[in-house]
Amino acid sequence: MLTRWLYVSASRLIGEEAEDRVGDVVKISIARNQSLGVTGALLFTGRSFAQYIEGEAAAIEALKASILRDSRHADVRTLALGDYAHRRFVTWSLAYAGPSRFVANVVENALTDALHDGEAAVERLAHLLSEFSIGGRS
Repeated sequence: MLTRWLYVSASRLIGEEAEDRVGDVVKISIARNQSLGVTGALLFTGRSFAQYIEGEAAAIEALKASILRDSRHADVRTLALGDYAHRRFVTWSLAYAGPSRFVANVVENALTDALHDGEAAVERLAHLLSEFSIGGRS
């Protein structure tokens, strides 16, 4: 059985270097996730992060603990955590499309909905992450 964790957080990264710092994190995370057998996706809007990770429970707990200690995040909120029947991100150790104003607006709306509108909105956010990753690999 797989475990998944979907969270949103406020970014403590500011200014123009934020995109570069997120890019560095993505590179490191791809290798780390591959070694742990974890797949998932990350969205960064400049103000917020949304990340969905899936894999063995111990690997997810280790990554969760690391993210909760990470000074780049504030107000980490878990939207979904627990057993899940299948992988959404089979070919992605970490799907990440990079920044975009349009994407940022779509994502911010989805994050707000997921934080306030229950399980259906959480699933819509997970689906949004999935749609961003279709057709690619990392």
